[in-house]
Amino acid sequence: MKQARIGWAVGAAALVLSISSCATSTTTAGTATAAAGAQPAVKVSDEPMKPEEIAAAQAGGSAATAAAPAAAATAPAGAPASAQAVLQPAKDTPGFSGRVIFYQAGSQVRVVADVTGVSPPGNHGFHVHENGKCERDPGKDFATAGGHFNPAGAPHACPDAASHHAGDLGNIVINADGSGHLDVTTSALSLSGATSVVGRAMILHAGTDDCTTQPTGNAGGRLACGVIAAGGAGGH
Repeated sequence: MKQARIGWAVGAAALVLSISSCATSTTTAGTATAAAGAQPAVKVSDEPMKPEEIAAAQAGGSAATAAAPAAAATAPAGAPASAQAVLQPAKDTPGFSGRVIFYQAGSQVRVVADVTGVSPPGNHGFHVHENGKCERDPGKDFATAGGHFNPAGAPHACPDAASHHAGDLGNIVINADGSGHLDVTTSALSLSGATSVVGRAMILHAGTDDCTTQPTGNAGGRLACGVIAAGGAGGH
């Protein structure tokens, strides 16, 4: 009888240890899953900016920074919270409008663009150019904007390449209705210092950036241009 009680006690202890081990294992696995599935500080999507995001950028705030205060702490001291360019078409284009907003997203810059009234549909090169001048010229509109913004002297490439112009944003896709949206976050640009976009120009090209041809990607003529101004709208 005594041996039976001892056997029962040993079995019960083993069962408790087994349950405890399973619980620990489940908790650890759950933590690992949560970490693997965590959302990035900056969400990049195909949806146009919400009115409150635009208002925050214009007011000198940032929806992305507000959503990720830890990342925002790494933003350069003294940098403006946002910058903006309003695009103007090279020629009279009824229905055209375009706006590009740059705002701090942690240690990076998020670039959000929305355009309408653009033709033809398809990919159109979209770059930051070196000079903040958008002068119309019968010979070559917006030539005063200069070449792609390239402070590091890198080759032209797609924005996801290991080396590329700081101003290389690739292509913005224009839909059948003439609208297009771009949302990209990059560490190649900033809102202050040597890689700052402030005082430069945003150019929408007529053709597709092939991300290979030097130094422009063979993106064709310049359909629209906007000067990038800190915390507000750039003119032409």
